[in-house]
Amino acid sequence: MAGFLILAQVSFATNILIRKDNSVPPPDRLLSTLNTLYPVSATIVGTDLTVYFDSEVGVATVTVYDSANQVVSQQTVDTSTILEVDMSLSNQSSGDYVVRISYGTTHLIGDFQIE
Repeated sequence: MAGFLILAQVSFATNILIRKDNSVPPPDRLLSTLNTLYPVSATIVGTDLTVYFDSEVGVATVTVYDSANQVVSQQTVDTSTILEVDMSLSNQSSGDYVVRISYGTTHLIGDFQIE
């Protein structure tokens, strides 16, 4: 009887917390506005980043930075025609990354890791 060992690499989607990109912490009285929901979400599966727009927000720019704050990938999309942005980061090494999403006067940020 021959036995086989099957190994499968299973990748799970990791949700990226998308929040307002503020360089200055808000005063305590504004803390409740931190829970504002934005029509944007993102996931990372292995080295594949996907940004989802729940609704049209106009032209949006999605930029990925490495831990040295260097741009490693960028796409600009018109959300009136496409609501999902797929970005392959397969040429990037393991580490910490940041995704920034900008449209109109809205600037959002999310942190993620490539394992």
